[in-house]
Amino acid sequence: MDDASQLISEEDMRLLRRVSDLLEEVMETLEITRNQETMRYIEEARRDASEGRVRDYSELKEELRKLKQRSRSSDIHEKI
Repeated sequence: MDDASQLISEEDMRLLRRVSDLLEEVMETLEITRNQETMRYIEEARRDASEGRVRDYSELKEELRKLKQRSRSSDIHEKI
């Protein structure tokens, strides 16, 4: 065993990694909460959700598929 392995156990290393990950998450959260524009968007999204202005993934996917088809159709007409 080398000197470093004697100083800190595997369990301690796992705990330190976890603490490091948690601190990174806290820093990201603080960064978001300091950004007023982002916070406005989050609040707007919360209101939308609470008032039922949401759609599930399959609905969004279908809407995007239709938009893509319209865009292709529009591109074809422009070329003609």
